[in-house]
Amino acid sequence: FRHGTRITTSVIYDPATDTYTLRDTGSPTLTSSFGPANIDAGASDAAFTVYKKFSGSTTETLRLLNQSAGNPLIVLSYVDYGQWRRATTASGATSINDTYVVFGTKTARADMPHSGTGSYNTILDGTFVNKTGNYAVSGTGTFTADFAAGSISYSSVANATPETIGTAFSFGTLTGTGSIAFNSSSFRGTGDTNGSGDSMGVNVGFYGQGAAEIGGVFTLKGNG
Repeated sequence: FRHGTRITTSVIYDPATDTYTLRDTGSPTLTSSFGPANIDAGASDAAFTVYKKFSGSTTETLRLLNQSAGNPLIVLSYVDYGQWRRATTASGATSINDTYVVFGTKTARADMPHSGTGSYNTILDGTFVNKTGNYAVSGTGTFTADFAAGSISYSSVANATPETIGTAFSFGTLTGTGSIAFNSSSFRGTGDTNGSGDSMGVNVGFYGQGAAEIGGVFTLKGNG
């Protein structure tokens, strides 16, 4: 299957070789493939399969969510996501490029509900950078769709954990609303600014039969 979260981002899965080929958001010519030989068993667990490979001073990893009924983080059947990281060291400094990809079986336009409501439990996974350093973003949330009204509301709690140095902190509760685009089985949400001065906007798609699941990207804006 193939699905692009942006026009220049794509994930291509080859079932014959069990290989994922990713194309970068910012450079359509930059691609990388990960297969069974690249699995890092020591870094993998019940939630994620981690792939790793090396090229000169660059280390590439793909952290891919496991679609499994036993996944302790979240159980998904129609949508998946991964984090592709490229870390390059030169002159004692390491530069990091993260590309997050969301892919799967989008809900067909004709299969989108136009009545009733839907509630979705979600997880957050991302990267945050400020002058202190790099942080891994995690959290949970709830999205509620009113298909009759064509609207979405959401509430999430996001936390930041330092990857190297720094102090863990929370962005607090992040809420927002948006409108459903039935033709594209998707929605965009505009975040409300919370008491900490932060907001979370989202760009999300519906996946599976009858909009069974959602998956997409979020952007945190605010202090720092």
